[in-house]
Amino acid sequence: MSKRIAGEMLRKRISRGLSELVVIMIAVAIAIPVMFLLQTWLAGQVGKLPELDSVTAAYVSKSISSGKFLVTLTVNNNGNEHVNISSITVIYTSNTTANTIAAQTATPLGNPSLIVDPKSSRTVSFIVSGAAKVNEVIVTIKSLSSNVEKTIRATGS
Repeated sequence: MSKRIAGEMLRKRISRGLSELVVIMIAVAIAIPVMFLLQTWLAGQVGKLPELDSVTAAYVSKSISSGKFLVTLTVNNNGNEHVNISSITVIYTSNTTANTIAAQTATPLGNPSLIVDPKSSRTVSFIVSGAAKVNEVIVTIKSLSSNVEKTIRATGS
């Protein structure tokens, strides 16, 4: 009698183990195509993201008097979207205190349009006061179609 009970218990364990294996195989069979569909969809979505990597900036700073610099910034848009220059920040060494780094939000001279068309460039000029040296210019651009923002460190001197 104990052999018969042991045999039934063994059959229950085997059948329970097989059913769990079948469930796992079905889950894997469903998960693999779902993963491929998700990967395909995500790859398609990445292609729709705006490409703000194609926007570059460069600046030139020129001393116009003691503590004043004229900074000319050129933003190049090699992409396919219109972008807006939403902010320009100048980081400079202050001439009032040695080795003090300060920042100033620049206001372009002459109220120019700050929209940069695709495959074109826009140049804006502004004056920085209280500076001994302009260290860098940081530009924030925004895509007009998708509202994606990107901050660019302009190259130059």
